[in-house]
Amino acid sequence: MSVASYLFLPPEISAFERSYLRRVNRVALIFFYLHVPAFIGVAALAGTSMLQAAILTPLVLIGPTIGYRWFTNPRAVSITYGFTAMVMGGLLVHFGQGPLQIEMHFYFFVLIALLAVFGNPAAILTAAATAAMHHLVVWLLLPASVFNYDASIWTVAVHAAFVVLESTAAVFVARSFFDNVIGLEKIVGQRTRELDQRARDMALVLDNVGQGFFTVGADGTMSSERSAILAHWLGEAPASGQLVPYLEASDPEFALRFELGVAEVFAGELPLELTLDQLPQHLIVGGRDLHFAYRPIGGDPPERLLIVVSDLTAERERERAEAERRELMAVFEHLGRDRDGFLEFCDEAEALVGRITADVSPERARDLHTLKGNAGIFGVESIATCCSDLEDRLIGEGVELTAAERHKLAERWQAFTGRLHRLVGSRDARRIEITDVEIQRVLAALRQHADLSDVFDMVTAWRLEPIARRFDRVAEQAGRLARRLGKAVHVEVDDRGLKIDPQRWAPFWSTFVHAVRNAIDHGVEDADERAQTGKSPIAQLALSAAIEDGQLRIEIRDDGRGVDWDRVRDRAQRLGLPNQTRAELTEALFADGVSTKDRVSDVSGRGVGLSALRAATSHEGGQLTILSEPRRGTCLRFEFPNP
Repeated sequence: MSVASYLFLPPEISAFERSYLRRVNRVALIFFYLHVPAFIGVAALAGTSMLQAAILTPLVLIGPTIGYRWFTNPRAVSITYGFTAMVMGGLLVHFGQGPLQIEMHFYFFVLIALLAVFGNPAAILTAAATAAMHHLVVWLLLPASVFNYDASIWTVAVHAAFVVLESTAAVFVARSFFDNVIGLEKIVGQRTRELDQRARDMALVLDNVGQGFFTVGADGTMSSERSAILAHWLGEAPASGQLVPYLEASDPEFALRFELGVAEVFAGELPLELTLDQLPQHLIVGGRDLHFAYRPIGGDPPERLLIVVSDLTAERERERAEAERRELMAVFEHLGRDRDGFLEFCDEAEALVGRITADVSPERARDLHTLKGNAGIFGVESIATCCSDLEDRLIGEGVELTAAERHKLAERWQAFTGRLHRLVGSRDARRIEITDVEIQRVLAALRQHADLSDVFDMVTAWRLEPIARRFDRVAEQAGRLARRLGKAVHVEVDDRGLKIDPQRWAPFWSTFVHAVRNAIDHGVEDADERAQTGKSPIAQLALSAAIEDGQLRIEIRDDGRGVDWDRVRDRAQRLGLPNQTRAELTEALFADGVSTKDRVSDVSGRGVGLSALRAATSHEGGQLTILSEPRRGTCLRFEFPNP
């Protein structure tokens, strides 16, 4: 900035400056008029002419009065006042001659300083020039009128130097006052324009991004700055700006959960991370899967909450398509390796889905747990995941499933069976595998004209299923589950060549999956824990079947950690079950809700697997016994009348 531009203000006069100078100029004019009685009094005290004071002082006021009345530019009036102030100073030292005359010179310095209130360096320059001319001219013509003694030119020069020094400081103060106070309107205007531009830029961004951004305060009011896409997804926001009614129009339950959760966030009574995690995150509206993410703004509790809404519909579709692809690959694998076993699972699963989705289903929790386990074993993740979600509601939260939730499972199953039908056609046909040895036995019996009842028994036996086949499936399931849990398991099978009716025993084998999952997840330790107890890092799992004493005995035995009876007692006490004797603890272990797992997973921890196993065993007239030794393992023994 040049010296000239610093000393002389820009031509534009803001409304604020004009209003301010109008008030200050009026006050200054009143101040000058008060000099009339003041100067008359000074003349009386100093013994100078009171008449001159009464005449000359009003004459000086003609100039500022005309300026105030007729000048349209308030800055011009201020400059007039600068000249008037110094003339008044000259009159003061003239009327105040005597011992105190030198003190009257302070008037010049005080008025020069006060002129800074006009915020106009030109007014101060005018005053300084007037004071200098007054001292020089009057000193030359009437020395006694300026100083009370025969002052030298150097005295005048010293006074002039002080005037220059004070004027320089006053100019700085005046210009700073103009730039920072009088010019505040310009500063605010500039800042406002900058903020408006930033707001327009932000609005441009918010109107063209694919995410919804907005903030909400403790009173539930949304910020006015928010993404335009929100209106496309959720409709126009209410005039009140309240978020809860806005969400309620799309999903009342989501809005209620948000209202309760956000109150906890701003209350600050619980850890902030915990309260943020409790806020709802997924909103399904108009076929869109909207994800809500929350970011606190300022402190704990936060001052506001930033909410970012993303449309994950396409991403969810990709994930769903990828999941279906993996599921189909698993179906191909199982169909190629054990077609009948997989189709049998489908039949059992369809029956379970029917019971689970019925209006009244006393065994809903057990059926749901069984379906989840079997679907997971056969790689049908769409059904396993849905069952896990429903278990969270039914068992985890203790809430009965709604018709809509049950219908969701039915829809998932229909979608899966539709894809399966396109792959394999009808599921009605079953294959019977017959070895050449079996065919030769029948042919030999026919050649020898054996009793037809014997031949009938031979042919009927073709429909029976070797237990070895079931054990092979179980062994495969156990290995797959162990790898998933980071464990190593060797499965040993002893089936004694037994065969049983596959249709009759299908419900039992369907629930047998719980025995496998419990053995791998509950019983078998990981490698580190096994090493600490001196065991081989590879766990042993034995499957056996035999006919003993006219009964079919099936066992699954592991060499894991055994049943934690102390934990069973603790769970039983919480549920109010008898827990004093080993028999009572064993009985408690079969009760719904009793589990030795601390944390629920998609594998186990619900406490319904063993109860489902015993129910299936009892249905076949059998008995389930648990044999367990600490750190040596557990055996589940199933005994049935000879089939």
